[in-house]
Amino acid sequence: MMAVTHCIAHLHPGSACPPGAVLKYFNHHLTTRYTNRIESFVTAFYGVYDPQSRKLVYASAGHNPPRVKRCEAGVVISLDKVGGLPLGVMEDADFKEASIYLQYGDQIVLYTDGITETHNAAGEQFGESRVDEVLSKCGLDSAELMQNLLTAVDEFAHGVPPHDDRTLIVLRAT
Repeated sequence: MMAVTHCIAHLHPGSACPPGAVLKYFNHHLTTRYTNRIESFVTAFYGVYDPQSRKLVYASAGHNPPRVKRCEAGVVISLDKVGGLPLGVMEDADFKEASIYLQYGDQIVLYTDGITETHNAAGEQFGESRVDEVLSKCGLDSAELMQNLLTAVDEFAHGVPPHDDRTLIVLRAT
């Protein structure tokens, strides 16, 4: 399913914007290829960043909302203003857009549910609140922030093997 999604992304004939229209394009092509496979879907977060204005316009298809770590104000902002069905679920789904202006030094943390759904021996999930707790520490570059979050997830799991992939990307607005 991811290979097909990757191909569809490279076949997209138009502009990278607006994000909602791009996700709608992906969704249309996935639903027409997988009409009888209810269990087949892809979550996605798609954003377009303009470095001149520092504006990020984004849409989501059932994906974990990324976080913006804004040390200047001491806050972690969830990019959860829009949500939508995962790609491949319903052919005529629409994907709303939202935007945020990033400040110099803001870090955007994108992650898969393999991070938040990591379980410990008691069956508890790591969850978004623990992600936010790790992100609250300021003064870290992107590599250090990533390592801190992955270490916190591993320490929380305390040897319980992951049941899903753990993907993590950290970007800094400059």
